[in-house]
Amino acid sequence: MGVARRVFVLLALPILLGVFFSPDPKLLLGAFVGRHVQIARNLAGIFFFVLAIKPETAHPQLAALEHVMQGMKAYKEEASGPGSSAVTPLDRAIDLVDDFGWNKGFLINVGDVKGKILDSAVQQRLQNGPGKLKLAVELGTFLGYGTLRLARMLNQSDVEIITVDPDVFAYSLSSSLYEQAQVRDRITMKTDYSYNVFAELKKQGKQIDLLFVDHVKKLYLSDVKLAVESGILAKGCVVVGDNIRSPGAPDYKKYLLEGEGKKLFSTEVHKTHVEYWPLWPDEMTVSTFLG
Repeated sequence: MGVARRVFVLLALPILLGVFFSPDPKLLLGAFVGRHVQIARNLAGIFFFVLAIKPETAHPQLAALEHVMQGMKAYKEEASGPGSSAVTPLDRAIDLVDDFGWNKGFLINVGDVKGKILDSAVQQRLQNGPGKLKLAVELGTFLGYGTLRLARMLNQSDVEIITVDPDVFAYSLSSSLYEQAQVRDRITMKTDYSYNVFAELKKQGKQIDLLFVDHVKKLYLSDVKLAVESGILAKGCVVVGDNIRSPGAPDYKKYLLEGEGKKLFSTEVHKTHVEYWPLWPDEMTVSTFLG
């Protein structure tokens, strides 16, 4: 290979890499050529996933949603026939997600076993007060399963349910799941970060009566502390934390059981196992804010 050709190859390689991996090819190649590079990239991605990879294979959440949608078709046929089932669309959607988690694949939503701990915590707040439960907030939407369990327990029409997740993918999936369960109008979805939602609630003068923490584990402690400091936790607010042992939020657990957190919260630690995986131990915390 001649010197000129070698120089050309050495120069062409970084240019090609820049064209295909640059965040904005318009800056590198100009508006006209850069736009066509963007189109080529998107077409290549679409054809790759259509021809080589099924989307539900790449994303288990999509496979779970597909399972729910197919199951809901059968449910609607059953419901329209003689001797129709008393099971509600909400119940069936929850059951179908659990069926997928146990029998078809693996999901990281709270699941049915730990879900009963969440249900019990909600019931505890409803029965013991103080006052009426007005606002429930979930941090970490994922597929929307946890939100469905909250909606089922908080079946009062005037209870506001907010679920928070900055991921647009989670927003799209959970919106579809809520539609299947026929509860979309009961849920407020925030495609945002928890600190922004907390600031918004403070500005509106609202306080949280039930907080389900199931997002990034390293944020549990900072977010709950922020909620306390912002004054948006109502006295008697029940705070439920998932995955305390696996993958783990040891700093959060220590905060609740020792020092400052122990003064602010009364906490029970529930020993259980990872969702849809009995061999792997896990824990949940149920904490009552003393105010």
